[in-house]
Amino acid sequence: MKNYSFILIIVVLSWIMQLFFPWWIIAVVCFVVCYVFKTSGFAGFSGSLLAVFVLWFLGAYLNDSHFDQPMSHILGSLFGNVSSSAVFFLTGITGGLVGGLSGWLGSRTRTLSSNH
Repeated sequence: MKNYSFILIIVVLSWIMQLFFPWWIIAVVCFVVCYVFKTSGFAGFSGSLLAVFVLWFLGAYLNDSHFDQPMSHILGSLFGNVSSSAVFFLTGITGGLVGGLSGWLGSRTRTLSSNH
């Protein structure tokens, strides 16, 4: 089984970079890390998806308590009385898909550039 240490690197770099740059910096981080680590297409996608999903899910969960009324309840009511846990899941999967697709693109770009 291939070394999946790049997942932890994606989590740490994404967390640090999101402090200074817009949310979409996760796409750049996942692309670069998967390109440098020479991951396979599936490992790049699944590892990046997992890393960003965990980061955004935990971030949404931990930041939800900083409001007078939890933000997850407000967002849940906007989307037709969706539960708080579903709001956290949707937040995580949104970021995770962005990260996963850019991780896949990074690994495929490395494969294409090494063939020529």
